[in-house]
Amino acid sequence: MTSINLVSPVDNGHTYSVRFREPLVIEPNSKVYLNFAKFKRNSSIYFNTDQTIEVVLIDVLPTVLPATAGTANTVMGTNTITIPVINPLTNQTGYTASQLEQVINERLGGDPEVDADYGIRAVAGVPKQMLLYNPVYERQDYSKIAIGWYKDYNVLELPSWLGLSGEHNLGMGENGIGDVCVKTNADAGADQADLFYDCFGMSKQTYDFSYQSALSPNSENHNLIEFQANMTVGTQIGSIFMGLSSHEIADSLKAGADDWTAYADGSSVNSFTHGTTGTQAPEAGGQDLFVPIIYKPNTSNAIRVNASTADKASGIPQAFLGIEITGSSQPDGNKQMLNIWRASNYSTRHNAPTRAAAEINRMIKVWSCPMATLLEGANANDVNARFAIQTYWAEGFQAAANDKLEFRLFNLINSNYVDTSNMIYDSKNSIKWLSYNFFRQRGLTTINSGTDAQKAQKANSQIPFSVLMSAQKNGEGFETIKMAGWEKTGANSPLGTASNASPITLVQSYQFKISSELARFVGVNESEKFNPNMPENQVSTIVKEDADQHTDESYSIFLKNLPISAYKNIQSKAMSAGGNVQSAGYAQPIIHDVPTPYSDSKVINSGTGDIIVGTFQPSIQKKLDLDNNRQVLNSLDVEIRDIETNVIAEGLSGSVINFTIEKP
Repeated sequence: MTSINLVSPVDNGHTYSVRFREPLVIEPNSKVYLNFAKFKRNSSIYFNTDQTIEVVLIDVLPTVLPATAGTANTVMGTNTITIPVINPLTNQTGYTASQLEQVINERLGGDPEVDADYGIRAVAGVPKQMLLYNPVYERQDYSKIAIGWYKDYNVLELPSWLGLSGEHNLGMGENGIGDVCVKTNADAGADQADLFYDCFGMSKQTYDFSYQSALSPNSENHNLIEFQANMTVGTQIGSIFMGLSSHEIADSLKAGADDWTAYADGSSVNSFTHGTTGTQAPEAGGQDLFVPIIYKPNTSNAIRVNASTADKASGIPQAFLGIEITGSSQPDGNKQMLNIWRASNYSTRHNAPTRAAAEINRMIKVWSCPMATLLEGANANDVNARFAIQTYWAEGFQAAANDKLEFRLFNLINSNYVDTSNMIYDSKNSIKWLSYNFFRQRGLTTINSGTDAQKAQKANSQIPFSVLMSAQKNGEGFETIKMAGWEKTGANSPLGTASNASPITLVQSYQFKISSELARFVGVNESEKFNPNMPENQVSTIVKEDADQHTDESYSIFLKNLPISAYKNIQSKAMSAGGNVQSAGYAQPIIHDVPTPYSDSKVINSGTGDIIVGTFQPSIQKKLDLDNNRQVLNSLDVEIRDIETNVIAEGLSGSVINFTIEKP
């Protein structure tokens, strides 16, 4: 019986030879068996071939390109990234976990700390559609890999003050972006009773209704719109209104369309009712923006032709959702009130999310509260009304007909933060949500109809919300209205690169499909569906702890000089039952296969990276017959290969193979 212990040289535990000072004599018909094996592996991750990640976008908005409405919005120039065998950061084979994460995420979306790098978010090298999303990074944990996207408005440096467009009759600060938004045209009449909404402004920026974040003072609540009246509660005379509307609808009227009927989805109209008689154009020369007024709210005859002054005084602007702060000119019961208005249709129930969309011809007051109640002891003549509204998806955002867009309202009169403590209304508690089916435009057939301008308007209306502002009394309005939003096209769009041909795009959900070798280290071949419209600390992604520990690696130990006959095949040549035979298994000098030696491993920090140490000792001794003639050897050659692919295990930095040759 001869016991043999083979120790590898430093930094090469996979392919080596051991020479003996005295000849090793193997008698005829001897047996051989493994006693134990020890493996040292650096924490680097090696690939035999280039690896890929395919990005599968499940749903995007707009679904088509506004410039060519018959063309689906494919968003990315390519949907596959490649992770090469040669690490581009070191120009050598092998990656640390943090290097692998960095290379993956730079190809997915670029390093958010390096403005010039946008990865797959760029089209022909120019960052466009996917610009709103950044890749996640776990740099603080060198053994963890995280892969995915999140939304980070801080990186985009978008304006928080709203700019207005056109002859809006609402005065603004310098260059249309500032901290005032007040009525500047003459009042409708000399008497306060004649005041009505005859003055409108609409933000150039789009409100991102897809964004979701947890409700807390520390959250990045970018889906908030904060607004403050420019008059104190006690001195405000007319009413002011802030709502979510649509630039596309307003622009269609400006272009001469009589209504929005041509934008029907199937047999029903799915947006505002407009008409030359029901539309209130701004006075004093403001002809750029047309916003419909709903007279006699909460009644079936929602729009009145040739409405009287009395009707106008009780009317409100038409919007998907609106917040109204009334003044002292209103009749008793509606004087100095906070009202929440929601669009509806007098013949259908819009809270039924599966119901087909219908035209908006009615505004319903869903909640009302005296301003005095919200002052919390403050003097009405000393404080301005200040609130924040937030939309959120109660059940996730998939742009499906049954999605519920909920909304909350927060009282900021005596507070500088948003939290549950100052939330005064939540639609989820009163069953007054906005159905996504209410304002969407969906389907190539419907969108790809009409003039080119109408097609572009319909496609862009899939991301619907601009902020509508209106006021009744000259000199009254909003001191501030701010949000994190973006302009869809033009020089003021993000990086000045967005256009109807390459629109800023909202991704509702996506998946990753990962090639096999890479999947071993990130944990999945195909990810679940992820929603990227969240901050980095809340978004769901692929996360693999201890990605560099190689707990699933298994080896075959080859002793090439010994006449061992062990039969095996390799993964790439395997066949299913009933398949054609191709390169079936063949005899190889394998003394033992070693399954997952690192499942109970130890990690040693060597100063240049982790070393993982695993041992294997057979639970049952397996003796192999050599069936040999007498043999004299001066050396033994060792190879350690991957058990599935038969590729040399180059990640091994050391190994010890201990075995016994037993005489017959």
